[in-house]
Amino acid sequence: MKRVIQQIKNFIQLHTSDMENEDYINLMRELAEWTTSQADIAEYSDDTDTVFPIDE
Repeated sequence: MKRVIQQIKNFIQLHTSDMENEDYINLMRELAEWTTSQADIAEYSDDTDTVFPIDE
């Protein structure tokens, strides 16, 4: 899992390096809100299909 987190950090850094500070802040806040909600869903859901829906 540590490697996956590092890959995500690298991806974010690569794709945000040229952003304006305000845009970067907004992106990171939105990302934080999304990750928190996904963690809450995973923590309180008994159905893995709900947690990890398959897009078709």
